[in-house]
Amino acid sequence: MIDDTPQNDTAAEVEEISQQLASLREDLSALAKSITGIIGRGGESMAEELAAGLNDARRQAEHSGRSVEARLERSVLAHPLLAVGLAAAAGVLLGGSMARR
Repeated sequence: MIDDTPQNDTAAEVEEISQQLASLREDLSALAKSITGIIGRGGESMAEELAAGLNDARRQAEHSGRSVEARLERSVLAHPLLAVGLAAAAGVLLGGSMARR
């Protein structure tokens, strides 16, 4: 009489491992779906925050630009001859550098 208890134990262990792997696959699938949902909601939130930040930056840049423009205008009005002289000098320098190329 041959005792095949070790084979039965091995078969039972293989079956148990197979069931655990199937359970693990289901758990991983559920986890992947959950993560995808979280990322999707987080992505929308991050996009909204990014858009709001860009709008704030655009408004700040416009405000700074208007401020610089106003200061430049006041300076030109206060010193018109200096402004014309600086513009002429810039034109001569730019023209000279373009002629050399």
